[in-house]
Amino acid sequence: MLEGMPESMLEAILIGVCLGIISGLIPGIHNNTFSALILAYLPLLFEFFSPEEVALIIFTNAITHTFIDILPSIFIGVPNEDTALSILPSHEMVLEGRGFQAVSISAFSSMFSFLVSLPVFLLFNLFLSSNWKFLYEITPFFLILVIFFLVFSEKGDIYAASLNIWLKRAYSLFIIVLSGIIGYFAFKYSFYVEIRVGSSVFIPMMLGFFAVPVVYAGMQNRSEIPEQRVTLNVPKVRHVLPGSFSGALVSLFPGVSSGIAAAISTARLKSREAYISAISAANTSNVMLCFSVLFSTGFTRSGAANAFKYVIGSHFNNNEIMNLIFIGLFVAVLSLCITLLLGALFSKFVVKTERVSRLSLAILVFVFLYSFYMTGVFGILILLASSFTGLLTVKLNVKRVACMGCIILPVLLYRLGYV
Repeated sequence: MLEGMPESMLEAILIGVCLGIISGLIPGIHNNTFSALILAYLPLLFEFFSPEEVALIIFTNAITHTFIDILPSIFIGVPNEDTALSILPSHEMVLEGRGFQAVSISAFSSMFSFLVSLPVFLLFNLFLSSNWKFLYEITPFFLILVIFFLVFSEKGDIYAASLNIWLKRAYSLFIIVLSGIIGYFAFKYSFYVEIRVGSSVFIPMMLGFFAVPVVYAGMQNRSEIPEQRVTLNVPKVRHVLPGSFSGALVSLFPGVSSGIAAAISTARLKSREAYISAISAANTSNVMLCFSVLFSTGFTRSGAANAFKYVIGSHFNNNEIMNLIFIGLFVAVLSLCITLLLGALFSKFVVKTERVSRLSLAILVFVFLYSFYMTGVFGILILLASSFTGLLTVKLNVKRVACMGCIILPVLLYRLGYV
């Protein structure tokens, strides 16, 4: 497939991979963020690349990001061992010297999930175009179910009283509503942040809800991290499938993301390895299948798909779609290798905790400067409000995915005709 490909197209693919590496390594920075940047600099890019090649940059960036973004999730924000009861499975593995194993589980899970998503991709293209109206009609019911799921998936603290679980669920509902209010006002006054091409309320909201809490945890990092053993761990296929199919499910509906898919697929998992597999599989499957939804219905379910559509449209014949799938497969294999290589390097780097703290501070500064550059003063206000809410989830010890209420509630209100 890649043999005989124009050199400029191959360059576009590799640039997309490089951008995916950069966005993946910065905590909380989504490939959607880089898609917005690409839109901001379209005139400059069009001097060097055709629209088709710019679309390839967006596509390959999105895929690569889903492999790489596990690295800061695993190695940044590792807490002290005395808080191990409330930390992520990947952090537990780092404290055991098994951080690279967590990376390898994630990387192979993303690869397997990409392969699983291929037949689903083709099925979506065959059937969605004639059934999209049904999906549109049931969207409000699906979003309500998601809210119920997020609330009732909260578990009580270990050794806490029996009523603790209901307190945690109340906290979760509070976060959903609070983030929903922030999202409602952010969307309502979005014209204040649209100060340049590529600006979007999603930039300060997503950075505040999901980047700032992780970076803040990294700045507070004072844990003693043991030497990391660089040994591979390949996941079981049965651990990958729940994430792959959850990612496929949420790609069909607006207002939900791969974070929701990860929450659905890990609801009943107890094994740490299975947890990491499901999350990584959900991310990759969701990103890939959002493009299938775009091609079959014209609707966008992610920032990357929206940027892709803006640059080149959504109508493609079967040959063009198959070419894109083969390119995606090449990028997935390349991303697998890069993730494992970077994972080995991170395993050596993370032992020096003062480096992680300095890196986290630099990222926090970047987050505020980037938000101000892209969205102005109003964007900073959104960033501060969403950061407060994101940090509150840490304080209340509830799942940060509840912050997706910032999109779920506004979309639900719109679909029900209240706004």
